[in-house]
Amino acid sequence: MPSYGKVKIKKIKPQMSDVPDDCGYMQKFRFNVDMNSNGVMGECIEWCQVNCEGKWGWWFEPAGEIENPKNHWENQNAYMSFEKKRDATRFWMSVGVQNSGDRRR
Repeated sequence: MPSYGKVKIKKIKPQMSDVPDDCGYMQKFRFNVDMNSNGVMGECIEWCQVNCEGKWGWWFEPAGEIENPKNHWENQNAYMSFEKKRDATRFWMSVGVQNSGDRRR
């Protein structure tokens, strides 16, 4: 079996400060992925920074009445949002399924 040698791979570790101004927190676009949880994992945001061709973001909506406004994150639904359908599909297939919660409605 032939050997092709070792190839160095540059590891990309994007930071939250690297999120473009027109992307990120509370940005809502045409194609939305329900994360089936009350939060968005950092791996999902990192994936978008590296792989998305269009704009992207994440947003939340209340999941019923908010009993304690200081802890309202416990009663919310999280969504990833994409400008392009291709980005949304690639996201779901790559990391969305693995990072989706198991909240049953």
